[in-house]
Amino acid sequence: MSKSILIAGKYLPEATNFADGAEIKMRNVAITDPKISKDNVPVSNIKTLPWSRPSPVAARSLILECERIFGNIDEVVLYFDESYFATKFHLLTMQNCSQTLDDALLGYQYLTLELLSRFEKTSEMNASLGKPQVVPKLVFLIKNSVNEFDIKKNPALRTELPAPSNAFVAAAAAAFVAFAENIAAVYNSKEYVEIILANADFENETAKTDNSLGQWICDYLDELDTKKKRLSLKQELSWVKAGSKFSKFLIF
Repeated sequence: MSKSILIAGKYLPEATNFADGAEIKMRNVAITDPKISKDNVPVSNIKTLPWSRPSPVAARSLILECERIFGNIDEVVLYFDESYFATKFHLLTMQNCSQTLDDALLGYQYLTLELLSRFEKTSEMNASLGKPQVVPKLVFLIKNSVNEFDIKKNPALRTELPAPSNAFVAAAAAAFVAFAENIAAVYNSKEYVEIILANADFENETAKTDNSLGQWICDYLDELDTKKKRLSLKQELSWVKAGSKFSKFLIF
C-alpha cells in the first residue's frame, strides 16, 4: 500500500522534481504552495495544498487537509534548501530580514509543533479504539549552500551556485539545524513519532538533483521501516548524509 508524504518548505514549481522523486517511490504526495488552489493537480497525482508559513492556524489547516485527502500522514519532509532561499532573499534589507524570519524559520517551527501535537492525539485516539499504531516519520532535511564567509576563504566557490546564501539565510539555516536537533532530543522517547535528521551540501552527488534527493529520502525511510527497534538517542541526533544507506548508518 502506498504511503502518504507531505513535503513542506520548498514551493512549486521549484520543488516539482523533489515531489516527482517521491512519487516514483510509490508515495501519495502532497506539497505546499501559496498560490495554487488546494483542488488543483498540476503534476500527475501530486496534490498541492495552501500554506501561509507565518501562521499557526495555517499549519493546522494544512495537516487536517492532508489527512482529509490521504486519510493519514505517514511521512513529512521539512525541506530547507539554502540556495532556494538565497535566490529569494539575497538583499540585506529590513524587509528581507522579516520575510526570511517568517519563511525560512517561523513557518517550520509552527508546522513542527502542530505536527507533533496531531501525531500525539492520533496515537491516543488509535489506542483508545484498539487500532494498530503506525508511527509517522518527521524528516528535517537541509541542503546547504555556500555563503559569503566560505567564498572569502575560497573564491572559486562563487561559480558553484547562481546565488550564494546571504547572512539572513545562513542564520536561518543554523537555526533550522539547532531547532531540528533539539526536537530530536526531546521526542526521541516518544512512541508516536520518529525524527530523522538528513543533510546534503552542494557537492553531494545524491543532492545534485532534487529528483534523486527525493528518491533517496524515500528509500531511506523504507529501509527504516525494516528495523526491529527504534533508533537510539545517538542515532536520532546524528545527521544522515544524503546517499547513505540505513544499514550502513547503523554500524557507526
